[in-house]
Amino acid sequence: MKNIDLIIYDFDGTLCNTLPDIVNSMNVVLKLNGYDAIPYDKVRSFVGSGISKLVERSVYCALAGDNDKLVDPKILDKVTSEMSEHYSQHLMDNSFLYEGCLELLEHFKDLPQIIVSNKPVKMIEAMLKEFGAEQYFDLIVGGDTLDVCKPDPAVWKLVKEKMSLDESPKGFMVGDSVPDLAFAKVSGLTGVACTYGFNDLSVLQKEGADHFINALSELKDLI
Repeated sequence: MKNIDLIIYDFDGTLCNTLPDIVNSMNVVLKLNGYDAIPYDKVRSFVGSGISKLVERSVYCALAGDNDKLVDPKILDKVTSEMSEHYSQHLMDNSFLYEGCLELLEHFKDLPQIIVSNKPVKMIEAMLKEFGAEQYFDLIVGGDTLDVCKPDPAVWKLVKEKMSLDESPKGFMVGDSVPDLAFAKVSGLTGVACTYGFNDLSVLQKEGADHFINALSELKDLI
């Protein structure tokens, strides 16, 4: 583990399986607004770019493929607000850390470990506290930390400033989504794709990850 400056983790689909609660909240809110529920796997494919994008994609999916029908932005804002509210009250109903997560974080406790996610910071902090994992992280950057989110270069600039990193630090970006692997390229970090997360292997392969892992524990062999 010599000469490694940091390990960056995504949260949803990387450290924690949050999908059951996200799917449930999304469908509850869709129904409240007169839309049909959408399939589990559809919601799964929509996660990764923040709540606003999740809602936008879900609403259009619920329109049964009517791609020519535009949705009033005010409606999207309303559904987004309701989704945030409902989900924040149901964060821990069925979500759980992936097998070996706490052991992995303990294994790398002497290295700077941070989270860069497109999930709101308060949600991440609440879940880490509930899981007893908050002590492992030197920094948490969420989708609401800046006006932009991962993989925008401004997020990487913030990480470098907060962590007092050199211009070209060495480390790993571990995640399960397209934004995660794009962020690895923006930051120049080694991109590790988690095949057990929310995206299909074919999607991750297309993005050109440096390594693929089928379980968090496999990260120990890479670092």
